[in-house]
Amino acid sequence: MPPTPDHSQDIHPDAPRHKSPLKWMALLMVTLVVLTVTTMWGNEKVSIKASPKIPELSALAQHGRTIINERCAVCHGVDGTGGSRTGPPILHPMYRDAVFPDFVFKRSVLEGKREKNWRFGPMPPVEGLSDKDVDGVIAFVREVQTATGVQ
Repeated sequence: MPPTPDHSQDIHPDAPRHKSPLKWMALLMVTLVVLTVTTMWGNEKVSIKASPKIPELSALAQHGRTIINERCAVCHGVDGTGGSRTGPPILHPMYRDAVFPDFVFKRSVLEGKREKNWRFGPMPPVEGLSDKDVDGVIAFVREVQTATGVQ
């Protein structure tokens, strides 16, 4: 069998060579990550704010609204609407009954909750609340969610 000819000498020395773009793409990605991290570094967390429609409330929900505004507003905002940097709004759709059932809500208030879905830090237990107080808070949240269309 005759030897195969070497065609590497047929390419002109000034012809462009196709090199892999991977290292340039990697450099671009690293640059984007560095720019993103340095831009966001040290920025404060900003809470979202709920804009609920407060309906005519039952007596239990009125009691719950009072509890929220006396005991919870520091972290969760007036009427639980948020706007603080220390806690999410409890009238957020994430706390609708299908996702955050009443028994979980009650346990979170009484026992606290570790940081999971929000970056506000862990929630400590709220001391000194009776079952009626917690049931009132839940009734307030559920009645406002229903009036606002959060199901």
